[in-house]
Amino acid sequence: MMKQVRSPCLCLILLAVTLTAGAQGSGALGITAAPVKVDGVFGDKEYSFVSETAGMKLGLTRTADLLYVALSAPTTGGVAAGLGSAKMDGAVMYIGYVNGNTTELKVQKGAGHRHADTDTDSPRQYAMKETDGQTVLEFVVKASAVIAKGQTSLDIVVAMGGTDSFVSMHKARGSLTVALAE
Repeated sequence: MMKQVRSPCLCLILLAVTLTAGAQGSGALGITAAPVKVDGVFGDKEYSFVSETAGMKLGLTRTADLLYVALSAPTTGGVAAGLGSAKMDGAVMYIGYVNGNTTELKVQKGAGHRHADTDTDSPRQYAMKETDGQTVLEFVVKASAVIAKGQTSLDIVVAMGGTDSFVSMHKARGSLTVALAE
């Protein structure tokens, strides 16, 4: 009879490979003429780029001037999408939650393992909805604020929490690098 041995290191390696594989996305994010309706609903085929990471679904659409972002997460707590870094440190983070009929959103900059309010451009528009244990955050920002001329990829970090809070620890997080096409 063989004895089964489980290695914690092997489990962590398999988890990392699984998260990376789940974050591959659907090709490069190109420029399109079609804007997105920012209504807090993440519709099928609404976004030109869709990827899943850490159990959350991320959608992106880029026009000549704007970047539309959607994050859908299986939580009734807060959600966050950070642009410009594959980790919280250095990312401009859009953190929000729904509490009853009220939505709350903050734009913060990650510094190390913390984040604080920043003077960066606020989203031009945002909407949030919480339905059947799923929270959706949609927002639109000026593309040039997060994508420099000639930039070939965009790093993004996402997270979800278990409570309606800007400071509680997240219960899941993930990151991905999105290839950019002209």
